Amino acid sequence: MLKVVGLQLRLEDGKKEKNLARALEALRKVANREKEVDIFCLPELFDTGFSYVSLKDIAEEIPGETTNVLMNFAEEFQSYVIAGIAEKYEGKIFDSAVMISPKGKILCIYRKTHLFQDEKNHFASGDKIFVIDLGRFRIGLQICYEVRFPEISRALTLHGAKIIFTLAAFPLERINHFVILSKARAVENQVFHVAVNRVGPGENKVYGGESMIISPLGDVIAGIGRIEGAIIGSIDLDLVDKIRREITVLTDRRERVYKRVKVIYPSF
Repeated sequence: MLKVVGLQLRLEDGKKEKNLARALEALRKVANREKEVDIFCLPELFDTGFSYVSLKDIAEEIPGETTNVLMNFAEEFQSYVIAGIAEKYEGKIFDSAVMISPKGKILCIYRKTHLFQDEKNHFASGDKIFVIDLGRFRIGLQICYEVRFPEISRALTLHGAKIIFTLAAFPLERINHFVILSKARAVENQVFHVAVNRVGPGENKVYGGESMIISPLGDVIAGIGRIEGAIIGSIDLDLVDKIRREITVLTDRRERVYKRVKVIYPSF
């Protein structure tokens, strides 16, 4: 069994120091209470939020101030940490997700590949998706808007992911989409889906929460609604294999058929 924690946080756009302190306090509170958590996950841009005015000044390189704090935490509590960071890299700013090992080492930096509307004016797009092999299992990462693209989670699944983490800042006005799509990505790929969202007011919008740990059958193992707090769940990876044996969706796929789409124009 794998113990996973997602932190649904109230953040202040542009207030990196305050957000980092708030997140670290929440991480330590759960780590001291729960013991032996395998993976902690924080929301999209948990350090900066969407403060475009100050983004160039507060985005940071990886490793940097924020990741150094998370690396120390990961090593102290012997846990993996996944977190959304505003990353400065090669003169550009990326909406990134970083994964840190229990030894305090950076394993992966995923740069959001699909940017939503105005994000295109402030962030550069990544061009690679990653599956991280942790030995006993593999995980995949995606960020917020990308939950709308089934191609991403399917590609992660086909490369061996049994758990997908989605780091999000999904607004309250479309939170029903977040819930529906998060469950759909779990069911269609027969994976566990850990969807961790921001909650509460921001500069220009209210964020909707509804963070969840979802089973490959679409059942919510842990959910928190629209309050700040933690989702905590135990994941049995054997369930992934069991469900895939019983409902053979992945092996029944017919790639050749999907490439033979014909448009028919009937004459009436």
